[in-house]
Amino acid sequence: MLVFTFGKKMPFGRWLLDLIFPRDCFVCQRPLDAQHPGFLCDSCFGQIVFPRGSVCSCCGRAMETESLGSNSGEISTDASARTWCCSNCVELQPFFRQGISLFAFTNVGRAFIHTLKYRHGTYLKKDLRRILEHEKSRLLDLQGSTFVPVPLHFFRQWKRGYNQSEWIAKALVACIGGKIAPILRRNRFTPSQTSLTRSERKQNVKGAFSLHMMKKVNPHAMYVLVDDVFTTGATLNACAQVLYEHGAQNIRVFTLAHG
Repeated sequence: MLVFTFGKKMPFGRWLLDLIFPRDCFVCQRPLDAQHPGFLCDSCFGQIVFPRGSVCSCCGRAMETESLGSNSGEISTDASARTWCCSNCVELQPFFRQGISLFAFTNVGRAFIHTLKYRHGTYLKKDLRRILEHEKSRLLDLQGSTFVPVPLHFFRQWKRGYNQSEWIAKALVACIGGKIAPILRRNRFTPSQTSLTRSERKQNVKGAFSLHMMKKVNPHAMYVLVDDVFTTGATLNACAQVLYEHGAQNIRVFTLAHG
């Protein structure tokens, strides 16, 4: 089979598609060069805020120097796992040990998440791959993990057409290896957490998750719960509690953004 290429070995089909349907950056709407992968221009990619320096060990949020005071501190889920966490995680008292959030939920980061969740944004696959590769050094500690997507309720997943957390987990496995284990289920439909207070979020997801029937937890595996945004951590912690109560000893979390 013949494959026509142009420029830097661009497949003819891709070249023809870009000719008929030229791509624009999904953020700033500027036209993208045919050689450019994905739908995020270099300028907008450069505006994503990746945390550098001190970060919370539990959720991955960037910690400013002034926040490392009386409101932060050590927390522990057991005697062998003490980590320095932000004030939010100290209050949360999570069932997970560590967490990674790749970027801040601001500007381009927020646009990326909103497009992914609410605007059928699975076409951002190459852009997500670019983000993961950019931050790959921070992900190496998760190699070989069992990634557990935070489940959506059946109706919400049917309406959206996909579970964005599972989509993110697949990209992680493609980047650093590991396996996906959708072992959690959502027991009931819960209202969106977006407009709820901290205490309301916690109550909203209380008892909302359980382990799938016929599924088991391997106490020796490293489980990484995957979601799109870490805000208060109520949803992730509710999921982590289920794993913990079924014998998981090493639970971490991963989110694309931190709100």
